[in-house]
Amino acid sequence: MNAANQGLIFNIQRFLIHDGSGIRTTVFLKGCSLQCFWCHNPEGIRPKIEIQLHPEHCIDCDECVRLCPQGTRIVQNGVRVLDRALCTV
Repeated sequence: MNAANQGLIFNIQRFLIHDGSGIRTTVFLKGCSLQCFWCHNPEGIRPKIEIQLHPEHCIDCDECVRLCPQGTRIVQNGVRVLDRALCTV
């Protein structure tokens, strides 16, 4: 299978019951070029791998520091944030 037949998945949501009848599983792929002003998944716009940071799930293990040697993870007002300007991934 060549790269033209592959997609980069950034999220899978199971048991969705919104937006119509029935229960479904939704697979989200990166590389959307529609540029909708109401976009609810901006992390899916760029077609390459990106680091995601969810401060509400942070357990202060510093694994993100180990994985990103460019120092993109910083602490502001006691909350870990991602400085994407430094990110090269």
